[in-house]
Amino acid sequence: MMNDQASTLRKKFSSSAMNHENSSSQAVRSLSFTSGKGGVGKTNIVINLAIQLAKMGKKIFLIDADLGLANIDIMLNLAPEYTIEDVLTGTKNINDIIIEGPHGIHILPSSSGISEMQALDAEQQMAMLRELSSLKTRYDYILIDTGAGISPNVLRFNAAVDEVCVISNTEPTSITDAYALMKIMSSKYQVGSFNLIVNESSLQEAKSVYSRLVKVLNRFLTVNLELIGYVPRDASFIKAVKQQTPLSLLFPNSPTVNSFIKLARQIDLSPGQSIEEDTRESFWKRLGSWKKR
Repeated sequence: MMNDQASTLRKKFSSSAMNHENSSSQAVRSLSFTSGKGGVGKTNIVINLAIQLAKMGKKIFLIDADLGLANIDIMLNLAPEYTIEDVLTGTKNINDIIIEGPHGIHILPSSSGISEMQALDAEQQMAMLRELSSLKTRYDYILIDTGAGISPNVLRFNAAVDEVCVISNTEPTSITDAYALMKIMSSKYQVGSFNLIVNESSLQEAKSVYSRLVKVLNRFLTVNLELIGYVPRDASFIKAVKQQTPLSLLFPNSPTVNSFIKLARQIDLSPGQSIEEDTRESFWKRLGSWKKR
């Protein structure tokens, strides 16, 4: 797609998003769950959080945005007939591929094992935007499970959401890569606020990770970081993954599941960005301004 065509589509999409905001009394909240490196438990966290928010009566739309390496459907023992690849090729619309997960969660499944999905071109981006724009009024929360690292797709999804939730564990490499991700998001996309969730940690360890990150962020960047929760180490995660059943369903009364309940309540009470609702751009408008940088 030529640049001027993409620009026209973005303007049309942004206009539609603004009209929706003016007519809706409650805007959907969008959050990405992202990490500087893989293997930190990001998908486990977003799935269990989605379940707890749904149990609170919230309408949840969960997007598997780990394009090319999707696994939300696998971890939930779902077998989608179609994926986002079918939307991007024009053979299906987005309503054809949405599947329902536990507690009524709606899931947008992605493709697995397709390397081309990891880098969307301008035309594919616009196709995704057109389809996503039809879902604005249905949900309370859009939760996006991004890929790990700093690929263009990861950065653009993070730049589009209301709140970026960075997942780290206590390993030095994970903490270093979490900082690198926030540094790029701050300098390239002007994201000035991040949430931190520390996985496989105690409260004391989570506070230590938070303090280390705040120290280096304050030294080199002008951003705000908030510790919104932690998830304890729990060997039951291995059993849950093997049984393709989220921990929140397999062991609903466990202390670890209680940490997800607390995290869901914290997120639901969080005011998000401290910008007036009628002046900030929506998730949909920011997605509409995707472009290569």
